[in-house]
Amino acid sequence: MRELNLWLHVIGFSIYLGSTVTILLAILPMVTTLEDPAGRRQLFAKAMRVYNPLSLAALGVSLMTGAFNLTDYKARLGPRFFEAIGSVLAWKLLVVFVLILVATGASFGIGHRTVREELAGEAVDAAELDRRLRRLPGMLWTAVACTALAIWLGLGMSW
Repeated sequence: MRELNLWLHVIGFSIYLGSTVTILLAILPMVTTLEDPAGRRQLFAKAMRVYNPLSLAALGVSLMTGAFNLTDYKARLGPRFFEAIGSVLAWKLLVVFVLILVATGASFGIGHRTVREELAGEAVDAAELDRRLRRLPGMLWTAVACTALAIWLGLGMSW
């Protein structure tokens, strides 16, 4: 069971990282090249309809399997748990907390709002859409950095 949890943890982070990098390097460049604001929103909303649930589910799987793995490590290490991985664990939990805040902000604050407007057929506010599209890369690059740091810290917890 321990190996299954570890693989699910790695797969969850991989799906999150891969989908986020895809939005950054493929979807956003395509969206920003479109002149028509309605076309930009339509393409962006179509991508975010897939990205939002996929990315948040992948993070949820990673979070839960990480907690399961941590419980197993604690049982195996006993009283040496905090001595062995306590400081690395504290940093990893802080980084994951920031990652979750940024990821949900990007998905709900930008992605979900845009998808909802598109599905409701609301008029396109080009200035607001452009603000969202300018804010999103910074949020997603921060999430990518946090993901990479969490993975690196996690590797430091291995023994």
